[in-house]
Amino acid sequence: MKFEYESKSKEYDASGAASATKVVLRNRDGAYVPVFLPVDKIDLSNAELLNEALEVIYQENFPQRAETEKFKELDDKIKAYNDLNSKATETIAKMEEQIKKQQDASNTAQETLMSIIDKLHEKKLLSDEDLTDNKE
Repeated sequence: MKFEYESKSKEYDASGAASATKVVLRNRDGAYVPVFLPVDKIDLSNAELLNEALEVIYQENFPQRAETEKFKELDDKIKAYNDLNSKATETIAKMEEQIKKQQDASNTAQETLMSIIDKLHEKKLLSDEDLTDNKE
């Protein structure tokens, strides 16, 4: 149901003081809906009055809807962040596993190299002088 702006007027209390701005909305079926806004809203444009009146109707008819929509949006974001967090945790675990494998392979290579050097040294095919770094 789409409302359109129909009219505006000031409402007065028993003492004759302005008490509210009355905005009348109508729909295509001919229904009229009066909405009461604070008295100082009378100077707003018709479009602004329409928006203010629609907001009042929205809040009166669906008071928890805005909060519910906001909480749903936050829940969706939390789920997305949790999914990203899970993926990041999995990726980190895989990277740590890969680093461990690489460290093990490096340690094995170092041990093998040291073993070869020791055997060459034992067979006198390699001397300590061969292992020093001469930069002369």
